[in-house]
Amino acid sequence: MELPPFSREQISKLIASNAPPSQLHEILSQYEPDACLMSAGSGSPETGAGDPELLCLFYSSFFFAHLLTKKIPEARALTQRFPETLKHHDPSLQSCLTLLRAIWQTEHAQVYRVLRGQQWSETLQPLIKRYESFFQDQALIAVSNSYEAIRPAVAANFLGLDTQAAEQGDPTIIQKLTACGWTWNPESQLLYPSRITVPPTDQQPTNDIRGALAIFSTPSV
Repeated sequence: MELPPFSREQISKLIASNAPPSQLHEILSQYEPDACLMSAGSGSPETGAGDPELLCLFYSSFFFAHLLTKKIPEARALTQRFPETLKHHDPSLQSCLTLLRAIWQTEHAQVYRVLRGQQWSETLQPLIKRYESFFQDQALIAVSNSYEAIRPAVAANFLGLDTQAAEQGDPTIIQKLTACGWTWNPESQLLYPSRITVPPTDQQPTNDIRGALAIFSTPSV
C-alpha cells in the first residue's frame, strides 16, 4: 500500500499511534529516502535543509523506532546520518545522542535521567514514554533472570526508582518490587527476584509484567 506523503502531520500521526514497533520501524524506514533528499536540498546555512522541523521530527522518531526494536547498533549508525547542521542545533537530536551514549554504556540511571529530564520535542513525548516503559520492562526481565538476590538500591537503579529511598528500606519501594513477584527478606535486607519467561513477540513484554510495572511512578533516580 502506498504511504501518505512525507510530512510533519504524517510523522506526528505515526508517533501518536500505537503501532507495533516493527511496523513503526518499517514505515519510518520507507520515509528515509525522502528525508535524505530533503536534507541534501537547498536551505539556509543554519539548517542545511528545506524543512528542519520535519527532519528533526523524523530522525528523532526513527531513532526511537530502532530502540524499540532493539536495534542499538543500527540506532548508532542512524545518528551518523543525522543532518550535520541539524544535530548541532536541535535539542531532540542532541538528546538522542546523549541517550544513545547512556544505553551503549549500560548506564541505567543515566538513561532514565535523559528520558525524563532532557529537552525533547512535545510531539515526541508518546515515543519517549513508550521507550521508558520498554526499557524498564527489559531491565526488570534482565534483573529477574540474572540475580538470585539483590539489594533494594541496586534494583531501584536498574528500574528507575528512587535509590536513596530504596536504600533506606522505603516500604513503598519494596511493595513496588514485590508486586513484580519478588520476595523481600527484612532480616537479610535483600530482595529475591522471580524469573520471568517472555515469549518472542513484536509487542512490548507481557501484560502481567506491564501490569506490575504500571504501579511504578516516575521518581527521581
